[in-house]
Amino acid sequence: MNRMATVVGLLIVAGAAALGPSSAGPAQEQATLQTEIVSVSLFKNGLGFVRREAEVPKGESRLQIEGLPAPAHGTFWAYSPSGDVTVQELVAFERESVEQLEAVSIAEIVEANVGRAVDLRLTEGEVVRGTIRSVRTGRPPSVQRASRAGTFYSPDHPADPSPVAWVETALGTLALELSSIRQVASVSEPLRSSVERTTRRAVLRLHAQSRRDRGRVAIVYLAKGITWAPSCVIDISDPGIARVTAKAEILNEIEDLGGVPVNLVSGFPNFRFADVTDPIAMRGDLAAFLRSLISPPDPAQGGRRAILTQATGPAPFAGDLTPPYLNEPVEGQRFEELFFYEQERVALARGERGYYPLYAVASPYVHIYEWKIGDVLDAQDRYRDVERGTSQPAGEVWHGIRLTNPSRVPWTTAPAMTVQDGQLLGHDLIYYTSPGAETTVRITQAVDVRAEQAEYEVDRQRESASFHGYRYDLVTVHGELAVTNYKSKEIALSISKELSGEVIDATPQAEVKRLARGLRKVNPRCELAWEVPVRPRDTISIAYRYKVYVRS
Repeated sequence: MNRMATVVGLLIVAGAAALGPSSAGPAQEQATLQTEIVSVSLFKNGLGFVRREAEVPKGESRLQIEGLPAPAHGTFWAYSPSGDVTVQELVAFERESVEQLEAVSIAEIVEANVGRAVDLRLTEGEVVRGTIRSVRTGRPPSVQRASRAGTFYSPDHPADPSPVAWVETALGTLALELSSIRQVASVSEPLRSSVERTTRRAVLRLHAQSRRDRGRVAIVYLAKGITWAPSCVIDISDPGIARVTAKAEILNEIEDLGGVPVNLVSGFPNFRFADVTDPIAMRGDLAAFLRSLISPPDPAQGGRRAILTQATGPAPFAGDLTPPYLNEPVEGQRFEELFFYEQERVALARGERGYYPLYAVASPYVHIYEWKIGDVLDAQDRYRDVERGTSQPAGEVWHGIRLTNPSRVPWTTAPAMTVQDGQLLGHDLIYYTSPGAETTVRITQAVDVRAEQAEYEVDRQRESASFHGYRYDLVTVHGELAVTNYKSKEIALSISKELSGEVIDATPQAEVKRLARGLRKVNPRCELAWEVPVRPRDTISIAYRYKVYVRS
């Protein structure tokens, strides 16, 4: 990824731009600076970091820049990559322009034919002949949204709930609601098919000084409307070695990309003001901008976790197997905590989607069967489900694969499709995996492996303690787990059991982990873990005991 050169002579009128043009007012008509996108870095949360460049003639120039997306606050910068251009001033102002748009509704056809004699068929079937004198629509022409979505624009005014047409007839002048008109027919000359619209859009006025004939100026910004989404396929056709292949899909809803380098970025990017629009975009007023600065949206609360943010890919394919879904793996680069995959030339028009190979790797794997059992102590420290001789419903055992990441960089979090000999076995998530670490991907529930659990109260010491003003009993619980393998082959079974309380013992011996969750609770949180083989047509049994404080 190209590094930004030293910013030279930058001045952005922030608060004044949010309120309107500078005191000098909009300049006279000036030449337009045609900027071109030279690179884009895409993040998985719908944001893109765009770099545009343009040539500036030698000497002092005053040029206009149009059509840029609204940037996130603090990310819009103008500078000279080689230091041969001084950016002296960059001012945003609004400019009106008139566009001829195709009429797409009866209301717009009526508006397009003001001054024409027409026959208007109404909802009730009545036909009114007359000349359209004026139309009041719900879209005031001075505040129309720019026709190109995503460009700078002022907010629309509220729509008029009852737009009307004034029609002069032989019996007098009528005011008709546009919604009551069902058909428009010409009396003499053909109907007009286009309607005139006035738009207001933000324009940037650049004042720069170039010391060369073709000095270059660059503009960078972070904006919404473009993202990438990874996914992978795990082929387990070969015993012991899985082929993990990943791809990227780019969703472009911001602007045309004309064969430019695109970096696909993974990791945990921190964009504090991603939802605060920069004042240079001319959106809203000063008060709204200051409010957004005081309480900017917290990205951590926006649900942009897991698959949207955490994703770092492994090194290129390095095995003897030929991955069936990928031709050329893509090299990646790490910059601090982020990882970048570069697609050299991406030509993707606004509104299009693109598919690009990402990486492939050969990974050792083993089949694993998992049974995860939750805690039965409720939020009020009441153990309602434990009674003498009471068993819980059969548990869900999941069949999956445990993969080892042999590459030099972490794997990305992404949807994962598991296949074998061309057949789809399951579709789940592969989670972030550090180099050399293991991860488990679920395939499907193991219907031929039956799991049962039961817990019994074996002792109770009434009102043995008091916490937070409540009395608690100290209960000793005996738990039993049983798993039967009805398959014709041995399986490796992983069992984890969460519980509240102090573990006394377990047979066979379990790995006991003290969990950090619920640190202010009366009882500590623990997890018991077993890794046991289960032979075909065999049943294994596990027993454990623990003490827990239960509210009386």
